[in-house]
Amino acid sequence: MPAYLVVPYDSGPTGFPGMQALINEKAAEGYALHQVIERSTYQWVLIYKREPGRS
Repeated sequence: MPAYLVVPYDSGPTGFPGMQALINEKAAEGYALHQVIERSTYQWVLIYKREPGRS
């Protein structure tokens, strides 16, 4: 598995609760949120880093 994962996210009508759900989903897969970049009002790029010890 890659050490980093880049996920584009459009918050649109679901807003931040949808983003939190995505963060939780990736955490369950072994990725920790590393950085969030705001591209515009509703568009974001979330960068995850693989948690140590997870393969």
